[in-house]
Amino acid sequence: MSELWHRLSEPFRSPEHQPIELAGRSPAFILIHGFMGTPAEWRPLAEILHRHGFTVSAPLLPGFGARIHELAFVTLADWEDALLRTASRTGSNAVIVGFSLGGALATLLAARLQPAALVLFAPFSRLPLPFWYRRLIPLFERFSAGPRPFARVDFDDPAVRQALSGWNPVLDPSDPLVRDELRSFRFPWRLLRELAMTADRARQAAQLVENPVSIVQGRNDTTVPPRDTRNFARAFKNLRFFIEAPGDHQLVRPEHPAFPLLSRLLVTLGEGISG
Repeated sequence: MSELWHRLSEPFRSPEHQPIELAGRSPAFILIHGFMGTPAEWRPLAEILHRHGFTVSAPLLPGFGARIHELAFVTLADWEDALLRTASRTGSNAVIVGFSLGGALATLLAARLQPAALVLFAPFSRLPLPFWYRRLIPLFERFSAGPRPFARVDFDDPAVRQALSGWNPVLDPSDPLVRDELRSFRFPWRLLRELAMTADRARQAAQLVENPVSIVQGRNDTTVPPRDTRNFARAFKNLRFFIEAPGDHQLVRPEHPAFPLLSRLLVTLGEGISG
């Protein structure tokens, strides 16, 4: 494992990155984190929901947290199996909530379990690669370990710095070692295939979700473009709310301008279901 992977995994050993299990009343909220994320993303919202008496469960997906070095070998099936195990402990009267990559996984889970409600925050629904490029990935795998996404990145760009800190606070782009490691980092072709398949299947699964769906999207999101989420939203037959709020991708952070909206939406939804 490279020095970068050691740096990435070490902070994830702290308690805030571990799965969240808070016992309370129905409905149970299943909170699914995003790519390169952990349950730490959900702790502020989880605490608000639990203060209102609800059961909250936020699993740590395989290949993330302290086991991030295993990410290149994780499959969509691994993520789905982990979420089904979580759902089996919460009962059928659940609210499934997904952020970013977790939004795609939440949609797949909802199509299978038909929960009381599905809530998506900036849901991942499209891998931003041309169709022909995705079709050629099996061929590319034969000739290289994967593309180098950071090879030509300007690490002095404030937007790049913000994006990297959103992934992991250890990724300090002013550190020459971090810059060198990122520039040489290859994104595994196999993982790209799994992410593309996750997005494709989520778009198909959206048509099968029967119960109410609510979506909140950051208007200034450059990670999950609003146009992708608008297209994704059209696939749901029971879309109750679609809100484009001010701000970027990191909707679940307390300092985000949309955070109060998210907390009110979830609490109101829970109260309506339990009442």
